[in-house]
Amino acid sequence: MTFNENSKLGDLLQNDSAKVVLEKHLPGITTNTMLSMALGFTLKQLSGFPQAELSEAKLMELVDDLKDIK
Repeated sequence: MTFNENSKLGDLLQNDSAKVVLEKHLPGITTNTMLSMALGFTLKQLSGFPQAELSEAKLMELVDDLKDIK
């Protein structure tokens, strides 16, 4: 599976390497109490919420790190 900005958060969290990348760019996301409500969101959708603190630049950095994961 190739991960990108259209990958769902729930799918990313099922991959240990992707979890590491998420934590690198969004510290604390895997333990956030609101996480269960966002599992169906894509990274692009998540970036639309100001409280996610995921700017377009940060999203592109995150996706760039995810593309190397197999």
